[in-house]
This record gives sequence, structure tokens and C-alpha cells, in this order.
Amino acid sequence: MIFAKRGSLFIGRFGPLLGDLRLVHGISTRKGGVSTGPFTSLNLGTKTGDDEASVAENRRRFLEALDAVPDAMAEPEQVHGTAVAVASSAGRFPETDGLVTDRPGVLLTLLVADCLPLFLCDPERHAIGLVHAGWRGTRDGIAAGAVRLMVSRFGCRAEDMRVFVGPGIGPCCYRVGSDTASQFDPRYVRDGRLDLRRANRELLLEQGIKESSILISGLCTACHTELFFSHRAEGGRTGRMMAVFGIIEGGPFGT
Repeated sequence: MIFAKRGSLFIGRFGPLLGDLRLVHGISTRKGGVSTGPFTSLNLGTKTGDDEASVAENRRRFLEALDAVPDAMAEPEQVHGTAVAVASSAGRFPETDGLVTDRPGVLLTLLVADCLPLFLCDPERHAIGLVHAGWRGTRDGIAAGAVRLMVSRFGCRAEDMRVFVGPGIGPCCYRVGSDTASQFDPRYVRDGRLDLRRANRELLLEQGIKESSILISGLCTACHTELFFSHRAEGGRTGRMMAVFGIIEGGPFGT
């Protein structure tokens, strides 16, 4: 993962996995915004308790840096479930935690502050997906559900797909109670610490995604609160990063 500077903002990108594909992609950091206090500074979450005007300005800055507009945003409600919807247009999608699309100009978005953002792409069928994988979604297989939906709706083949697992809380910091730990395969819990990255990787491999086509960020949001917001490390009162994924209009999906 590399960080591109856009004015005062830093945007995390994973270009090597996408090659020359014409896609808007990235995840914000907490740098370059106007929010203060626990939301310092580029908080993009609207339900955090932050000043609404500050969040609006932060979103304007972030979208401008991506050459995107608010009207293009497709936003899942994010209820820690497993529902994934097809976004044929921009808008809000209630009771969902993931979106997929094959439509240029639709900007898939997610808000995160420890949970994993999963970016899925099929360059052959010109389709993408963006999924919110916290512990509940991971436990219940949202990653697998997103792959299956792309296969059934867009004719994707798992072996053609590429997946980037973005920054999130790592097993170094994600200590869970015995009730939560017992809901996972013991391979994913060591010394009371849950490894969401590994769990999602295995889910993707089981669906037929090639190991070489899965790229996982090693950045832990709880370890790096100077760069990311972390719900766990900051006691639940903090901002949100935004993950974005979209097919650029006016050109081929790839070369």
C-alpha cells in the first residue's frame, strides 16, 4: 500500500494490484481536515458526534482530491450484517454492509475505524465490490457472500478476481472476550487476539480467489492512531476513514 499526497490529504492506494485499470480507489487517513478534538482532523463520518459543517468540509476535500462528487456516492448503512446490494446508481442502501457494481460513475463507499474494508475487482467482467468486514460480518461470511453475488449477478469468475484488504485493527491489538473468540475457528484466535485479516483471507480462498490475487495491508489502525482513526484504541469516540471504489467513466475498464 502506498500513500499519495493530494494537497493536505494523504490517500492510501493499492495500485500494484490493479495495474492500469481505470478505477477510482483509495482510503482516507485522519490527516488534512478541519475537525477538532477526538475527530482531528479528516473525520468523514456523519454519525460520530462531530460538527456537521466540519464533516461536510472534510468530505468535500476528500472527494475533490479524488476528482469525485457527492452525487456519485453509493453508501451502505453498515449495520454489521452480511447483506450486500447491487448499486446500479448512487444513493443510500439501508440494512447493507457491502455494495457491488458494474456501472461507471457509481462511487462505492464505506466508513471504517478498525473494521476491514475489502475491495473486490474483476477486470474481465468489469465489476467491483466494496465490503465492510468487522468481526460479525467476518464470522458470518460477508466476504464470501460478496464474491458469490458478483459471480451470480455479473458473471464473474472467482479465479479472475483481485482483492485488496485495507487497513484495520490487527491481531496485535484486537483482544476479544471468550464469547466472541468461541465463534471463530481456533486458527484465527491466538492468546485471545482475533485475526480478522487471516479469517477473511481464508474465506476468499475458499471461494476460489487465487492466493496471488489477494493483497493485505499490514497496517493496524489501533497501532497507528497518528494516521488512522481507531474505535478500539480511542475508547469509542473518534472519527471515521472513508474507503472508495469506482469505475471511471469515459474510458475502458482496463488495458
